[in-house]
Amino acid sequence: MYKKLLIANRADCAVRLIRSCHNLGIETVLIAARDEPASLALTQSDAVFYTGMSRDAYLNEDNMIDVARELGCEAILPGWGFLSESYRFARRVRLAGLDFIGPRESHMQIFGDKLATLDAFVPKLRTDNIYASTQNDIEILISQDNLHSAWMLKGRYGGGGKAVHLYHRVDELRTQIERLSAMREMQDYYVEKAICQSRHIELQLFGCGSLGTKIVGIRDCTHQKNQQKWLEFHIEATSIGGLTDLSRRVADSFSAIEFEGWATVEFLCDADNTFHLLEVNPRLQVEHGVTEMARHIDLVELGLRYQCERRCDPRLSEATNHNPATLEFRLYAQSAGKLDFLGFDGDDWPDHPQSKNADYRVETGYVAGDEITGVYDGCLARFLVRANGSDEALAKMKLWLQPFRCEGVKTNLSDLFDLKSL
Repeated sequence: MYKKLLIANRADCAVRLIRSCHNLGIETVLIAARDEPASLALTQSDAVFYTGMSRDAYLNEDNMIDVARELGCEAILPGWGFLSESYRFARRVRLAGLDFIGPRESHMQIFGDKLATLDAFVPKLRTDNIYASTQNDIEILISQDNLHSAWMLKGRYGGGGKAVHLYHRVDELRTQIERLSAMREMQDYYVEKAICQSRHIELQLFGCGSLGTKIVGIRDCTHQKNQQKWLEFHIEATSIGGLTDLSRRVADSFSAIEFEGWATVEFLCDADNTFHLLEVNPRLQVEHGVTEMARHIDLVELGLRYQCERRCDPRLSEATNHNPATLEFRLYAQSAGKLDFLGFDGDDWPDHPQSKNADYRVETGYVAGDEITGVYDGCLARFLVRANGSDEALAKMKLWLQPFRCEGVKTNLSDLFDLKSL
C-alpha cells in the first residue's frame, strides 16, 4: 500500500479522498490555491502545498508533479473534475515515475472524446444511437428524419453537461452548424437525435484489467436542472426491461479492452425501454456514494488497493437485486455570498442528528463563514440516506433535512421538498 500520495483536488472531493487514504494509513499531500480560504480539506490533510491562484492551482501539471516528487509521494489521486480525465496529465505523471490512480491513458483518451466513445461502443452495446459529425452526414441525417422534433448539438470534449444545446427547429440547428463551420470549430461537435421524456441511467463499474470488469451498481440520475444532477438513487437491474442484458454487454465490452479502475457508463432510457449511450466517465463519479452505501463498499479504497495489488477484490462482486435503496441529494449554492450558517440547529457542522447512524451520510467541504465566490462548482454538500425502498428513502431524507438551514446564499433545498415521489 502507498505511504504517501498527492490529492489533486479540493473541497468535498478532497475531504472524501483524504478519509479513505487515512483509513488505509496513507499520508496525504493536498494542492491548494494561494487564495484558498480555510476549509475542511486543508485542516484534514497531513500536508498542504500552496501553488498558483484560484483554479490555476488545480490545473498546473508541472507544479503537481514537482511537489509530489519533492515531498516523496508515490502517486497522484485526482478524484473528479479538474485533471481527473486528462490522459495527457496521466501520461506525464507515469513518465515522471509516479502512479496515476485511474485508467490507462489510451482508455482515457477514447472516453474523453464522446464521438470516439459512440463510434467504439455503440456497435458493441447495440444501443439505438442516431448521430452524425460531418456537415454532409448531419444534413443526410436530418433529411432522412425530418419529422423528428428535437436535435442535440453536443461538444465532443468535456463533461458536466457543458456544450450541449437543444434545438426544436432544424433551421436554427443549421444556422449554428454553419456558424461553427465558418469558425472551423464544427470538428469539435456532433449532432444527435434528442431523446425526450427519458430516464438518465448510469452503470458504475470497476475494471480489473485481464481479470474482468464488474458492474457494482446502477443509479437513476434523471432529476436534473440545467443539465446538472441534483438527485440520484440506486436502482436494481431488474427495474427496467433490458437493463440486465445491457449491464452484461457493458461488462463484457470493458473486459474485452482490459479496462482498469473506476468508470461510469451513462445512458438515456426512453419510454420503450430502449437505451441510448451518452458517455463514459473514466474516473470516480460525484455520486459514487450512492453505490457505496447500497453495496456497503468503499470505492476509493478499492481503487487504491487495485492500483497497488492488481487483483480483483472479492467485494467487487456483481450487484444483486437485494441491495437497499440509497438516495443522494446535492445541495447547490445558487448565488455568491458568505455562509453565515450551515448545518442543523444545535449541532456542529458537518456533524448531524444521525451522525452515528450508517444509514445517513454527509459529504461536504464547507463550514459556516466560508465564502462562495462562483469560481468553483457550487455544490455545498451531498446528503445520502439508505432505506428499504425508494419512497421510504425520500421521506427519510425530507425528515432528516427538515431542521437543516443554510444562510447567506440561495440554495436548491426547496427542490427536494417540492418533489412528491421518485
